[in-house]
Amino acid sequence: MIRKAPRWVWTLWVLAAVCVVSAMAMVACAEPETHSRPVPDCAVGRPVVDPALLAFLSKAKVVHHRADIAEQEDDLAAAVTALEQLTDGPIPRGSESQPPPEAREVLADTLARMAEIDSRRGRFDEGRAHIARGLELAVEQTHFRGRLKEVLGVVEQRLHDELLEQGDEDGAKEAKERAIVAFQEAIAIQDEVISKSLGELPAAPEPGTP
Repeated sequence: MIRKAPRWVWTLWVLAAVCVVSAMAMVACAEPETHSRPVPDCAVGRPVVDPALLAFLSKAKVVHHRADIAEQEDDLAAAVTALEQLTDGPIPRGSESQPPPEAREVLADTLARMAEIDSRRGRFDEGRAHIARGLELAVEQTHFRGRLKEVLGVVEQRLHDELLEQGDEDGAKEAKERAIVAFQEAIAIQDEVISKSLGELPAAPEPGTP
């Protein structure tokens, strides 16, 4: 039996995104006026962070909490409906009419959750569609793209189990192979993310070096 992720995991990145954006605004407003850079907009009464983005991230927290309640009641359809209020609602736009990175990441993670829930409902085509949409948003090799690949593997693994129960051994075998490919892709992406992060850290000092 496949264990589902704890509900709090799905809201973790949403909460983190809100905190990061809020912190950016606070830091910008705390810059001294003698700094060589231009005075931030907040110093003259205008917001530094797009209010539409802040509202979107706040809404994301709400819909994920609403989905949590639906899952607690084993109402998976209601959980997906709650999350669709974010994915199918108004989305803030950044440069070149594209959603800003924070919005893309939250959307990608939300679509991953929808795919996982739909796979538990036996709606595997819908699950794949959510993943495909998420991958169009998370185009760079980030944790979020790796997460989408991971959930794609879960969708295919659950399809494998269902087809096996139905006696469709060939279909089950194909689903299992797709699951393995997706899991390997997820591992490769997360390895790349880890390696890049470690490469940005300062080199460890030699033993005995002060």
